[in-house]
Amino acid sequence: MKSAAAPASEGPGADRTHGRYRADIVVYEVLVHSSGGERFTIERHAPLAAGDIFEENSDSYRVLTIEPGHGPFAGVIEAERLSSSGPDEVAR
Repeated sequence: MKSAAAPASEGPGADRTHGRYRADIVVYEVLVHSSGGERFTIERHAPLAAGDIFEENSDSYRVLTIEPGHGPFAGVIEAERLSSSGPDEVAR
């Protein structure tokens, strides 16, 4: 018996989405400890790990831990702010 070809939406070149996010984008919810509980969402093209540093809105953050995600989030990151937009500043 001949099997039917997979629809274009299921082939290797398909643009898979989960809600409004593309499948090749990793979405995290970020909780920043050094900013009194600041919270925001980031989208990355590669997963993050504890110890990684990332930038968001001219600030640098270090990943402390990553907890399992919920809904569209791959994980919930606990982070600390390392610097702000000013030169040689370290947020405390």
